[in-house]
Amino acid sequence: MFKNLRWIIVFLLFLVYMINYLDRVALSITVPMIEKELTINPEQFGMIFGSFFFGYAIFNFIGGLAVDKFGPTLVMGLAVGLWSVFCGMTAIATGFYSMLILRVLFGMAEGPICASANKMINGWFPKKQAATAMGLLSAGSPLGGAVAGPIVGYLAISFGWRPAFMVIASIGIVWMVVWFFTVADNPLKSKRVSPEELHLVDEMKNEHLSEEENMAQASHGLGYYLRQPIILVTAFAFFCYNYILFFFLSWFPAYLVQAHGLNIKEMSLTTVIPWIVGFVGLALGG
Repeated sequence: MFKNLRWIIVFLLFLVYMINYLDRVALSITVPMIEKELTINPEQFGMIFGSFFFGYAIFNFIGGLAVDKFGPTLVMGLAVGLWSVFCGMTAIATGFYSMLILRVLFGMAEGPICASANKMINGWFPKKQAATAMGLLSAGSPLGGAVAGPIVGYLAISFGWRPAFMVIASIGIVWMVVWFFTVADNPLKSKRVSPEELHLVDEMKNEHLSEEENMAQASHGLGYYLRQPIILVTAFAFFCYNYILFFFLSWFPAYLVQAHGLNIKEMSLTTVIPWIVGFVGLALGG
């Protein structure tokens, strides 16, 4: 039994967001090595980077449907296991096409992460704590980006880029095992929740009943919400955020090497700076 299981869940989600970005950024860190060995040019790498987001975008939606149907515990655990496998399989890539296919599969497997995390927080936290929990777990993303440079850079320099992908993939597999052993979709389904946390269940039930009553009074189709200015503005802001994020996830390390002449070791350390700033911002924002 855990006294504060809901915060242990937040910590596990924080870790998986770190692993998520560690795995994502690993390819961009190793670009200078891979392009020499596999003779992949910058144009092809642009297609490889973009292919990840193609699979990721589709399975953001499909992952949300799966989470509602099967629950966040199962979907998140399977997603992490699959993306870790596909990340590790980068080590067996032989050229442009194999790397492209693996990157699409990798993106597809990562698609359900946000929907799973949000559903888990809604199942364990009342509204007055939900934003804090989301801010803390989301801060794992930039921290994962920050540690990716030193960790992947060291592994790639010491053992080669192929073993580096296998090592970081194993981290996700270990996390998946701990996740399935520890977590349930909500307090009522958990055998490890403490009596102190069960009192939150009634509070969350009242919130859900109130939400259901409001929805019953004003039920609208998807098209109605897509026409709301606040939805459109939020979507546009999120698009702009992700457009900038794409650069840091993909081309920033290669840019430092090619445009500024940094070596792999120097680049790995320099990439830490923007991610650390993002880590502080997300944690304080929540």
